[in-house]
Amino acid sequence: MHPELVRRFHERIRDEAARRYGLPPSDLTELNAFENFVYEAESEDGVALVVRVSHSTRRTADYTLGEVEFVRYLAAAGIPVSQPILSESGQFVERIADSDPGHYFVVTAFERAEGIVFDDAPPLKERYWKPELFRDLGRIFARLHNRAQTYKLSNPRFKRQEWYEYDVVDIDRFAPPEEQLVRERTARIIERLNQLPRTPDDYGLIHADLHPHNFCFADGRITVFDFDNCEYAWFVKDIAVLVFYVARAAPRGQREEAVAAFLAPFLEGYRELRPCDRVWLEAVPDMLALQRSMNYALFHQYRDPGLLDEDTLDRWSRFRRDIEAETPVLQLDFARF
Repeated sequence: MHPELVRRFHERIRDEAARRYGLPPSDLTELNAFENFVYEAESEDGVALVVRVSHSTRRTADYTLGEVEFVRYLAAAGIPVSQPILSESGQFVERIADSDPGHYFVVTAFERAEGIVFDDAPPLKERYWKPELFRDLGRIFARLHNRAQTYKLSNPRFKRQEWYEYDVVDIDRFAPPEEQLVRERTARIIERLNQLPRTPDDYGLIHADLHPHNFCFADGRITVFDFDNCEYAWFVKDIAVLVFYVARAAPRGQREEAVAAFLAPFLEGYRELRPCDRVWLEAVPDMLALQRSMNYALFHQYRDPGLLDEDTLDRWSRFRRDIEAETPVLQLDFARF
């Protein structure tokens, strides 16, 4: 959880957030979340929804309205996304005053995506995590990217960040001072990525965090949610993030095999609706390496090493060693897919 949000948050804020959406505070059930406080509940009309509380030090109201506008634009095209819900006062984003002048909490609510997250139901994942589903995911990514190409901001204040503006890309802010090699290696990755072309066909607003924890599955249907990190980047970066987490879910030593089995049918589905040139897939290794560095920065931003167990510390130490040695995240020739 974001340290500033944790420091400022208390039950009064949670209860007021519930009331803004016509919910009794006692009906809220807290969900596991990494960067916000997130709750699920059911409205008087029987609609299952998710309430998210953030803070203006992380996401302003206007910035959050940019997320809401984009999600609604996707939904208008029939793309299966979890749609935002109006508050009792008819707002998509609610502000709750903070005790610190000039700051406030940002509250939004979305329909709860129908179905399950696969990691919460291993038997269902074993049954459905197969090429047919991978092709469906590819089609959804293609639809997201096709729709994003026609998206236009209604207000410049709603603009989402560029990929390089995400705070954890600036690893200097979070890596310990003595880890100079981590900084140098990450800077080299960013330098290479900055040389890639940015045309409307290749670059636009993406989800940026669409991995298996951010979609639900029910009755053969996938619903995408949590656009909190949506940003402007290459469309192939969306695919790279998904690949990163597909790999992380597999045991070490089996990750290349797991990704190869996933990526081939995924790209089959994607290419039914949208081209994905192999020249862009050649950029995936650098995008995976950037994701590793970002996760390493997140570790330093959100975790106190003194409070972690040995297994977790060993895992993050391995991240550092791999960054410093420029070890590929995956030993795969992506251009062959």
